[in-house]
Amino acid sequence: MTEQKKSFVDQIIAKKGHLVHKLKAKDSTGRWAYYFVLVEPPRESAFMQAIEGDGTIDLEDFGKVIASCYGEEPSQEVKDFLKDKYDFEV
Repeated sequence: MTEQKKSFVDQIIAKKGHLVHKLKAKDSTGRWAYYFVLVEPPRESAFMQAIEGDGTIDLEDFGKVIASCYGEEPSQEVKDFLKDKYDFEV
């Protein structure tokens, strides 16, 4: 099996695993979903305050959604994607 070369952006994200937040929340349609959001340090405080609230937030206002899926737990497809693309264990 040959390993695919990761893009420059993917390599940067892979080095920032400690900045990726795993978030279970309802989406705008009311369905449960899991989101993996890369939040850079300057936005982290605002992000944490926003997710503590009871309103609707746009995750892209605070960081980059690197993966998401519907359900009560992260799907195997998302786990495999994060492992293959960024070498993250979920």
